[in-house]
This record gives sequence, structure tokens and C-alpha cells, in this order.
Amino acid sequence: MRRLAILVLFLPAPAAAQIVRQPDAALHYLHPAGATRGTTVTVELGAAEGLDKASGVIVDGPPGITVKEYKPVHVAKANVTLSIAADAAPGPRFLRVVGGTQGLTSARPFFVSTLAEVIEKEPNDSRPQLVAIPAVVNGRLDPATDTDAFSFRAKAGQKIVAAVLAHRMDSRLRTRTAPGYLDTSLELTDSAGKVLASAEDTFGLDPALELAIPADGEYTVRVKSLGFEGAPAAVYRLTLGDVPYPAAAFPAGGRRGKPVDVRYTGLNMKPFSRSLVPADSAFPWQSVPFANELHDGRDLPFLIGDEAERVELEPNDSRERAMVVPPEGATFNGRFDTPTDEDWFAVSLKKGQGVLIEVAAQRHVRSPVDTHVLVTDAKGTTLAENDDGDLFAGQCEHDFPSADSRLEFTAPADGTFHIRLRDQNGGSGPLAIYRLTIAPLKPDFRLNQWPDAAPIWGPGTTASFVVQVQRWGGLKGDIKLRIEGLPPGWIGSAGIAQQDTYYAPRHGLNQKALMTITAPASAKVGDLAAFRVVGRVDTDGHSLERVAWPQTLHGSSHTDRMHLRYSPVSRAAVAPPLDSRIECGVKELTVKVGETATIPITVIRAPGATTPISVSIDGEALGVSSAWRTPLTLKPNETDVRLPLEITAERRPGVYGIVVSRGWAADLRAGRPGPCSQLILLTVKPK
Repeated sequence: MRRLAILVLFLPAPAAAQIVRQPDAALHYLHPAGATRGTTVTVELGAAEGLDKASGVIVDGPPGITVKEYKPVHVAKANVTLSIAADAAPGPRFLRVVGGTQGLTSARPFFVSTLAEVIEKEPNDSRPQLVAIPAVVNGRLDPATDTDAFSFRAKAGQKIVAAVLAHRMDSRLRTRTAPGYLDTSLELTDSAGKVLASAEDTFGLDPALELAIPADGEYTVRVKSLGFEGAPAAVYRLTLGDVPYPAAAFPAGGRRGKPVDVRYTGLNMKPFSRSLVPADSAFPWQSVPFANELHDGRDLPFLIGDEAERVELEPNDSRERAMVVPPEGATFNGRFDTPTDEDWFAVSLKKGQGVLIEVAAQRHVRSPVDTHVLVTDAKGTTLAENDDGDLFAGQCEHDFPSADSRLEFTAPADGTFHIRLRDQNGGSGPLAIYRLTIAPLKPDFRLNQWPDAAPIWGPGTTASFVVQVQRWGGLKGDIKLRIEGLPPGWIGSAGIAQQDTYYAPRHGLNQKALMTITAPASAKVGDLAAFRVVGRVDTDGHSLERVAWPQTLHGSSHTDRMHLRYSPVSRAAVAPPLDSRIECGVKELTVKVGETATIPITVIRAPGATTPISVSIDGEALGVSSAWRTPLTLKPNETDVRLPLEITAERRPGVYGIVVSRGWAADLRAGRPGPCSQLILLTVKPK
């Protein structure tokens, strides 16, 4: 791993640096997390802080939800009243709190259903709450040791489904002893207390069961948390009744803009198909609803690709029966039918020709498989293999670092090469699906951007956010970054991710650059500005552009494992000012290796702010930290400062995007260093 050069700030150093703790922008839960259309519901919102001074809620997704009233309860709790239109399309929306100390929170899903919706009423541990089925029960396991019981009446022969949605909607306990996902179990008993069915970990950590009722009578289903952990954020949705429960869509994706027939499978239902057209957009996935009058508000993930689409056909469980990959490449939608199933594919290559082999299964699709890719020659000699793709091992886009395989293979000679894909978990069945892309290896790149709610700490101030860069295929040239879509008066920086500082991902580390947005002085706290980041590289006589994929940030600690989810839109949000803002007199700086330059800054303190203030320099990072040096404290009377900047011999020549920032108690997992100066393009020339 290359080391970063140190920016040396020669200033008088007070005894201690004053580090500002930024407000936590994560929205932890909604309860209830859904409602039936044609109703009005009051939803409890929970967060770490900032809800008492917020101004309202915004809803992303299809129309049909109107925010009627927002009422703060205390700093970490508020209530919002939502009106659901009678013709609202079933499916999820995403709610965020706007205003407050963080400007804009992360997003949480809210589900619109066609079923009756019931809110759990305590106490219902030993005395079950009677529910008229079919229905969706919105429950919460709180406090610790809480168990929820619900009784229902059913007739002999009815096929009853009981299925929990918690892990799949990112419910987390967020307690000191159990900070992870809500992990529940289900138990169905008759009136005498006899257990007729039970379930754990059916879909991820979520349990689901189906049972043909043996006799007319009253039955009870119980929901428990693993280890009897409980918390206010431990919310869930229980679908209960004689209803279909789609659980998988196959194929799990399609080619951009091209019609595809999708087949749905699940509990208590006959498989059915419907045609859809994948969106013709830069976004990598979309949600697909299932047309059914008994709809619990869920939908299923569906990926959007650029290659030709194929469905894996059995038998292809040996090299001799391998499916042929067309010369232009293809994405194969496959399924492991048995625990020992292996799927083989054959590709013809010339010496030196490369091929990209990439799996999407755990990521986005939530398939339970752990893939392994093997490449052999015609004689069966192993030439290359991969278990977990390094490109996917960074921040947590899945529930844990992804085990999806990825391999770049270059043919050592002319010939036909065979690619084997198998599941190391031995999984099989309708849920054990994957998308395997086998395509000519071409220079390309991908951008991720977080957080999708970028706080600007006060009108007229500047703050930064993270752009992660992933390159492959021998891409040459620096990637020029720009911000598009900001309203008039807002200023977005132009950045760069240079080729010479990129490195092959290792241990989850990728190249990360900072970009900045400045709000106009006339902006008000709570103002929002949608934007997108675009990267462009000019290489080998042509240009290549990619739009960054926004990611909502649910957590930023080591325990949260950089918990991110893809989001359809990014916004800058004006948050209340912190104790200072920083202005810089330069936007570009050129210096040779071994020389020292100066960066003039002005620190403008908020009225009444008399404590020492720390300043730091942040920029392109190899790992999770963006700090190029430890923060340095400025005395209360220090306002205009010239920061010496020494470029050591370790610094590679090139262009870097850096900012001078208010010292912040976080790293890139928080994704929001600031307030800071506008981006400074630092050009380092050879000595």
C-alpha cells in the first residue's frame, strides 16, 4: 500500500485540539413501517438525535402519500401523520426527516399494502392479541425478553402463511450488547399450545412458514428475538393469513430497455409470470412489484444490465456440457437446482484477450449463495479462480462484506476456456439464484457516492462528501469529476481521481476522493438541492462517462461495518451552523515535491464561539481516513491564517483534491467532513 505524504502545518499548537462531534444523520426506524392504501396513519420515527428541531418529512417513490403533520416528541423521537391515497400503488417508499441538526436523515422504507394493517398492542406476551386475517401486523420487540403473540381464527384446509419482514428492511437492534440486525423466530401453535410449525432464517434472518390448518379453531403465532434482545428500533412486519407470499423473481435482472418475462415463486402460491421493461437509466437496479390483490407492500429486487441476457439451461454441469458464451458476452441468469449443482460456461479467446467474470447474487439480489469461480483450459487445468471479489469487499453494500465472485482473466493462448460456477454453501432451490456476467474485458470504471444526504453546515458554507472510484480493464487516464443538477446559486466543485494514485483493491480499501458543495448565503436551514456526480475519462481516443451511484448511510461505526444501501437520488441539505466556517483564498495550488507552499484561510466563528477551533487537511484516501494530518488547534484570536504545506518526497506527482476543514470526530465512514473550504486542486510537480 502506498503511503500518503504528510501536510505539515507550522503553527503554534495549543495543548489540545477541539474536535467537533457532528450530529448523527441516521434514521433508525419507523413504526409502524407500513399502512394500507386509503387510510391515515401516525408513524413514530426514531433516531439518535436531531428530530426535535426538524421541520418535516419527505417521501421518495411513487406518488400517493401525503404528509399531514410532523410533531417532535423529543430529541430522538417524533411522530408524522401520513395519508395514503386509495389508488396509491402498492410497494415501498422511502422516508427521510428534513431539517433538525443534521439537515436530512438517511432513508427508511415505508410499505403501502392492500391488506389490512394492524399495530401490535402490548401486553401480548402471554395473552395473544386477536387479529382478523389476512393482515399485516406491525410489531416491535421491546424491551429485552419481549415476545409478541397473535391469535387468529382459521378453518380446516386453509393454507396459512406467517412471514416476518425485519432483516430485509434493515431493522437493527442498536443496543450496546446487540447492535446488529433484528434476528427473529416464528412458532405456530394450536389452542392447546401444541407447536404445529416453526421457522428461523428462511429469508436471510427473517423466518417464514406455511401450514395447512388441520381443523377449525383458534391458532397462535409467536415472534421472538434471538437471545431475547429488544429495543425501540426492533420493528418488524408480520404477514399473516391465507395469502400468496412471493419471495423470488427469476430472472433477477434484464437488459436496459428490453422487455423480459419475470417468473415469481414463493409460499402458498403457484408460480406466475409477468412481463416488464427494465428502466433505461444509469441506476443499476429497480424494484419489481407483483400484481396481486393481496399485496403486503413488499417488492423484489431486479438488476439492470448492459449485456445480452441469457437464462442458464441444464444440463450444464460439466465442461463437456458447458453453455457457450457469445463473442460479445452475456449475462447468464442461473439457479443452483441441487446442493451439488455446478454450472459450466465455455468462452473462446485469442491469446492476450481478456474476459470479465462477475457475479451478482448476495449483492442486491439477496441470494443466499456463496459463489466460487474457476477457469480451466480445454484439458481441465486450473488457470484462475476467485472466491470473493476484492472490488466488493469495501463498505457494506450487502448485509456483510459480499461473497460474490469477480475475476479478470487473460487468455495465455488461443483456445476455448471453461468457467465453472458453484455455491460453496451447498444451497439450492428457487432462492439460490445468481447473475453471472461474462464479457470482453474493457477499460471501465464505477463511482459510488455517499452520503446521499450531504449536510451543508449553515447558509453560505461548504461541506464535502465521498466519491469512491473502482477501475478495471487497464483503464488509462485521470477521471475528471463534476457535480450536475444543483439549483442556481449553489456551487459544486470539479474534482479528479488520478490514475497514478489508484491501486488494486485490497482488504476492502478503494480509492476515495472528496468533492464539495457550497450553499448560497441566502439559503435557509432545511433547504434541499438534488445533485449527481459524473465522472469522465478521456482514453485511447475516446471518452467514457459514468454517473455515480448514490448510497444512503445507515451507520458509520466499526460495528455498523459501513452500512450503505443504494439510493435513487442525492441531495445536499442545509443544516444549522456549527461553531465556525472556513474560507480559503485559493482554489488551485501548484508546488514541486520537496517544496513548501502556503494556504491562506479565514476562520469565521459563529457568534458566541470563543473556544479554540481545530483545523485539518483532508483529501484523497487509501482507507477509511481522509485526514492528511492530525487536527491543529487555532487560538480564539486566530482568524486569518496561512497554513504552510510541505510536499514530501513520498508524494507522487499529479493532481489532488484537498480541503481545509474544521476538525471532525469521524472518518470516511461518516462521509461528511466539514465545514470546510471549497475544493482546492493541488498540482504536485516532480522535483
